[in-house]
Amino acid sequence: MAARGNHSRRGSSSGATAIKLILLLCVVLVMVAAGSTLFSDGGEASPAVTPSATPEGLQEVDNLVTSPDAQTTEQPSVTPGAAETPPVQNLPRPPEGTAAGIGADIAVPASAAVDDSYFADAVFVGNSRTQGLQMYGGVTGTTFWTKVGLTVDSAFKDVIVPVSNQWYTVADALRYASYNKVYIMLGMNELGWVYESVYKDDYAKLIDVIQESHPDAVIYVQSIIPVSKWKETNDSEGTYTNANVMRLQKVLVEMCKEKGVNYVNVAEVMQDSDGCLFSEATEDGTHLTAEYCKIWMDYLRTHTVQ
Repeated sequence: MAARGNHSRRGSSSGATAIKLILLLCVVLVMVAAGSTLFSDGGEASPAVTPSATPEGLQEVDNLVTSPDAQTTEQPSVTPGAAETPPVQNLPRPPEGTAAGIGADIAVPASAAVDDSYFADAVFVGNSRTQGLQMYGGVTGTTFWTKVGLTVDSAFKDVIVPVSNQWYTVADALRYASYNKVYIMLGMNELGWVYESVYKDDYAKLIDVIQESHPDAVIYVQSIIPVSKWKETNDSEGTYTNANVMRLQKVLVEMCKEKGVNYVNVAEVMQDSDGCLFSEATEDGTHLTAEYCKIWMDYLRTHTVQ
């Protein structure tokens, strides 16, 4: 009986040992499985998602996935309801031999956009093109002195500007009115003039009036905008041509250098690769559509002297 009892205890002990080994093996298997999950990210990082790798039909996200040690750039915070300022656009230098290429070296460079309050103490002088800017440019709270057919000569002769309940020529209004900034664009109606030197001299006289009566005023002389290819091809008199635009543009730039005034190269956002006014920017070959009047005004907002 004692022998059978000892054998039973040995059998029980062997069974318990086997169970323990099985349980230990199970624990080891569980730990191995858990370890493969816990440490699987410790190897090579997944490749970063780039815009070019975005599947077609899916929207790209602002925050791209990067490896853990990659440097990230903090995005600027945006205040809810705050107006966004258009980015400064540094356009490529216009080609030589085009309206915009002339004077590119002295042109007012791109700057941070200003709001319409910047133009509250400004006056815009010009012909029918500037009238289009007044109607469609989108600027508010500023003054425009314009007339269809206005030239640097008629600015001293035509009585068109009301100041303090009296009517004056543009030149006299510039003497008597109150302003801190002057934007001038004249030249389209002078394209047929034989002597470009007359255009230059009369323009200089207009600048003299401003500098003598308002020495602290900021003067912006705007480039002449070219005409369309269709316009110069179909102009039987050969007046509205880009050759004439460049002829006057050259002396205009010379005048700006001599007088020390700011030259604003509006033409650089108005001409195509051939130096002609964009065909879609005009309906008659010279005057701008409402859309391009807005482009013109946006250009002025981002080209100011600070």
